[in-house]
Amino acid sequence: MRGSSVVRKIGGPWLVAAAKSTIAALVAWWLSDRVIESPQSFLAPYTALFMIGVTVRASGTAALRQVGVVVAGVTVAAATVVTLPPVAALAASVAIGTAVGRLRIFAPDGMWVAITALLVLLYGSAMDETMVMFRIADVALGALVGVCVNALVLPPEFLSEARDLVVERSRGQAQLLRDLARAVKDGKHVQGELRTDLWALLKATGVTAALDRGKDSLRGNIRRTRWSRVGGERIYRPVAIALDRTLISLAAVVVGVEALSHKADACQEGLRADVADLLEAVADALDELGYDPARHHSPYAQMMNLRLPEAMRLNDVVRADLDGAGSEAEAISAIVVAVDTVNATLYGLGHDRTPAST
Repeated sequence: MRGSSVVRKIGGPWLVAAAKSTIAALVAWWLSDRVIESPQSFLAPYTALFMIGVTVRASGTAALRQVGVVVAGVTVAAATVVTLPPVAALAASVAIGTAVGRLRIFAPDGMWVAITALLVLLYGSAMDETMVMFRIADVALGALVGVCVNALVLPPEFLSEARDLVVERSRGQAQLLRDLARAVKDGKHVQGELRTDLWALLKATGVTAALDRGKDSLRGNIRRTRWSRVGGERIYRPVAIALDRTLISLAAVVVGVEALSHKADACQEGLRADVADLLEAVADALDELGYDPARHHSPYAQMMNLRLPEAMRLNDVVRADLDGAGSEAEAISAIVVAVDTVNATLYGLGHDRTPAST
């Protein structure tokens, strides 16, 4: 199971990209070299490759931008060669091409305006209308082929990655809570190792950001229909927001556990065990977020009926015993408040989902 998952996540995308790039390059070269018989046929496959691997919408935008860059570059070259001596024309074409390339419509490929103008001048084809037209045609043809291959042959969609990230993030946050629970139960001194685990989660791509990327990848995508049947990115939006919010609260839990571990006088054994059980219960609740709402009728039923009530009960138990916690009351109180926020977030997610599942 795990081996096939690795092949799917790593091998699959590379194989698809390699196959699409090969198809696009061969088709673009054949059309340019054999059909329109261009003397610069290498430009077509070269351009086509830039259209592969990005979203369908992005490849269409890139195609228009590539054609615009070439047209601007040959125009700059022609204008300078007509009005200036060779050396001055070369310098002016680079300067003007660089300035024109900084226009927003050419970003991020603006540098190619100057490069195109420079190459046209160096090849001595700035005043050769046939060569100029072939250059524009080759780039346009390559861009068109690249867009078509990218859009029709397994077009890239990133909503699946966002869905997988939901599972990964819920498991990661749950594991962090279990590590915190173990530290509390063992009474060991926590210095900074748990902050490292927290930082790894914080610096990773946010789930909501991944959903936005996935949503954008479905624009103009023929694979959008399959996702539309189950609700698209909207069905994952609530759990994504919940995971991003709980991660912030987990930072407060980490600080609280660190403060608790630094206290010289140990609190009651029973209270420390209750705090550890509380963190374990919240971890179990977070694990339930890994169920795919597109495949499960009631994905959070077990969380709402079993895991979350237990976490809330234990939170009340720990809060009731705070008076006997001595100098550690402040640290435990911080943990309780943060867990309260996590529980409220998870309850809101499960409550909002319940009407749609009945």
